[in-house]
Amino acid sequence: MKMKVLLVVVFLLSAYSLLFASSCGTYNCHTFDNNNRTGAHNFQRVDGANVSPCAPCHKPHNSGTKIPLWNNVNKFDDGAAYSAYISPSGTLDNIPASNISPISDACMSCHDGMSESTGFISSFFQGNGPMGVFYINYSNAQHPIGMSYDNTSDPGLNGNVVNGEVIGSLGKYKLFGGKVECATCHDPHKKGPSGKDYLWYKFYTSIPNDEGKAVAKILRSSSIQGFCNECHQDK
Repeated sequence: MKMKVLLVVVFLLSAYSLLFASSCGTYNCHTFDNNNRTGAHNFQRVDGANVSPCAPCHKPHNSGTKIPLWNNVNKFDDGAAYSAYISPSGTLDNIPASNISPISDACMSCHDGMSESTGFISSFFQGNGPMGVFYINYSNAQHPIGMSYDNTSDPGLNGNVVNGEVIGSLGKYKLFGGKVECATCHDPHKKGPSGKDYLWYKFYTSIPNDEGKAVAKILRSSSIQGFCNECHQDK
């Protein structure tokens, strides 16, 4: 009886996984790559077309300038413009930028609720928790972007900055023009170890919850628990 129940559970999880993957529009986002690794930005065509999995974000010719070889089919134009981060007076030691940077703009080209190159639409984004919360209000973001990183103005910040990277004990965090942007904390190319689908880490008892979250959120850290302290060493 126990074996039958187990088989039913495995079947349901497999069916759910297949349904979720096949509902991603033109692309699957939960497939393994040629190195048997998965990541949040693993894209594979559902129709089997021989198209680069990099294509949703990059193209080799006539590319845009936001990031190297940017696929400028994706435009930051699907919702209201993002406002600069506004903080109560006296709570910020460093200065926020008044506009979103090209690197963060590239992220929000899809994360504003529409990805023209993949066929993802806002209703899919909004209805699938694993995709995160879209239509993010920049003025109410959990962490401001476009922030100057200067530990002389904020002594609580990690001052170990080498070649434009904050060096922590769990990872390295890129600064862009001396500022904190989306890609400072998140690595768009991050993938889990071979053979493990970290996007489904909750279904595997062999993957620690903390470690699974760090990979699923493409953090430049091996742990979500100690992540904030990598920069904010006084917190």
